[in-house]
Formats: sequence, C-alpha cells, structure tokens
Amino acid sequence: MSAVTWFRRRPKTAATVAVDLDVARRAAEAVNRGDVDEANRIVNATTDPQAHAFEAFRFIDVEA
Repeated sequence: MSAVTWFRRRPKTAATVAVDLDVARRAAEAVNRGDVDEANRIVNATTDPQAHAFEAFRFIDVEA
C-alpha cells in the first residue's frame, strides 16, 4: 500500500531574490501615510517588485 502524499516538495527556482527589508518598511510607511503612489514607486524600483510589495504587508498598520 502506498502512502498518499498531499504535499510535495517542488524544486526551488534557481534565482531567489533577497528582499530588502528597509525597502519594504519604506513602502509600508508610505501606505500607512496614504501615499500609495509613493509605495508603488519604491517597490517598482527594485529587481522584484512583487516580492517587496508582499513583504511590505508585514509592516502595514491595520486598525481594528
């Protein structure tokens, strides 16, 4: 009887981008100020805007 594997490891891509946390923090600060255009400019100036924008979510203040 074979074991069912629900989760399989996928090979990582060869090029992984290191996210600059300072850039992510600056983008989050811009979002917190309400300046989304500035946040876009900050993350779009990086080599991987999607990764930096995703990381910025850690630093965005959320009011409950």
